[in-house]
Amino acid sequence: MNNLKAGTLLQNGKYKIVRFINSGGFGCTYEGVHTMLETKVAIKEFFVKDFCNRDEATLHITIGTESKRALVAKLRKKFVDEAKILFKELHHPGIVRVTDIFEENGTAYYVMDYIEGCSLNDMIKTKGSLSEADAVRYIRQAGEALAYVHSKNRLHLDIKPGNIMIGDDDHAILIDFGTSKQYDEAEGENTSTLMGKTPGFAPPEQMGNDVVKFTPATDIYSLGATLYKLLTGITPPSAAQLMSGEELEPMPKAISERTRKAVEQAMQLNKKKRPQTVAEFLDILQQVGNTIVAPKLQAVQDSEATQLIAEVETVYEAKQMINGHEYVDLGLSVKWATCNVGANAPHEYGDYFAWGETATKREYTEENCKTIEIRKRLFVDKTIDKRENFKDTARANWGGSWRMPTKAEMEELKNRCTWTWTSQSGVKGYKVTGPNGNSIFLPTAGYCGGSSRNSVGEYGGYWSSTPYESDTDNAYRLYFYSGYRNVHWLSRYFGRTVRPVSE
Repeated sequence: MNNLKAGTLLQNGKYKIVRFINSGGFGCTYEGVHTMLETKVAIKEFFVKDFCNRDEATLHITIGTESKRALVAKLRKKFVDEAKILFKELHHPGIVRVTDIFEENGTAYYVMDYIEGCSLNDMIKTKGSLSEADAVRYIRQAGEALAYVHSKNRLHLDIKPGNIMIGDDDHAILIDFGTSKQYDEAEGENTSTLMGKTPGFAPPEQMGNDVVKFTPATDIYSLGATLYKLLTGITPPSAAQLMSGEELEPMPKAISERTRKAVEQAMQLNKKKRPQTVAEFLDILQQVGNTIVAPKLQAVQDSEATQLIAEVETVYEAKQMINGHEYVDLGLSVKWATCNVGANAPHEYGDYFAWGETATKREYTEENCKTIEIRKRLFVDKTIDKRENFKDTARANWGGSWRMPTKAEMEELKNRCTWTWTSQSGVKGYKVTGPNGNSIFLPTAGYCGGSSRNSVGEYGGYWSSTPYESDTDNAYRLYFYSGYRNVHWLSRYFGRTVRPVSE
């Protein structure tokens, strides 16, 4: 017996095994239940099947041969380190969340959120290759999470369809950080590991154990190879085969030039010729022809203004001017502005802000995020007075009586209004119609990460004033794209647009 049976209790009955899901290099993954909270969990058990044995009566795990004891100990330490990293360092909605870790039965376990859904690999097995729109959307979502991993000076090193889960909210989530590496800028790699070497998805330098410096291009090769697999249903040839002259099977003719270009550049055998950041890779994916530009801010002519007002189905009497912004009564608990902060018309993107900040900046990183820095002062530096209420910074107004909406107000907008995917002045977005028939337009402004804008024209997102409850590095935001909208949390340092509300 290699895996635990259904009904097995762990941690004195705190967790119960429901079913075995699968096994990988480090062990077994199970669906379980937290018996007191009555919630589903995923439980990962350290069990290397080639070297470990399990006593069927006691469930205790032993090492098969003495010669493998040191190796198994090293692997077990790596398994525990993976759990600690996920628990302490990686807090992002696109990364699986670890909630508990413990030792039992002579081995180690960690508990994660249970993701209702399937992996991209399972999706391909069931449906075959994906449409370009679906494939690119999932890769964008995974890329956003991967960019966050890279912001921590960490590489994932095993990006592939099987390690990207799609939850029931249709959002991609990265899993399996067992082969990831942390790097120190001064000294290079500072953790040792057994690197993932999945044929077809690992680049040449990874196959040759030559990833000694922080090089995001290594993960970008794997992200490009994953996109290729989603589009074709075919696993790419291994790096060694490509180096010996074998070529990729052609992608379907319907695939756009920009997506072909993104795959081709990401899968360059020479790592220096690949995009060097995830943002660069996503920029290629969002290009139209050779370039993409945001609509220029321009004065709206009287005739165009009349047309815009008609498109959003508002009447003058329904609007209210507050601090330079025009507000619309949608029949909800608050009035919503017709434009983003910094915009002069509903279709303009406006400015981008890190959560709780009131000024734009050239780069959006964790290091220069003011509210994350406040969190560090409050919760790390014990000399700081914890009565300082850092949450208030997110509700700061820019000199008037308006404010950022709360999470509850965003959920009200999402749940009580009718959302229609449309465009204004060539900009895609949603016309959101309230219970009383009045409407606003939300453009797909994308977001800022580092010094780049991402997903412009395809994705939109607005900060709320509500911090995430379970940690202090994230806050809730409304995000949407064609056919989908949700309210979820994200790291505060990203630059997003703000749509104000007023009482």
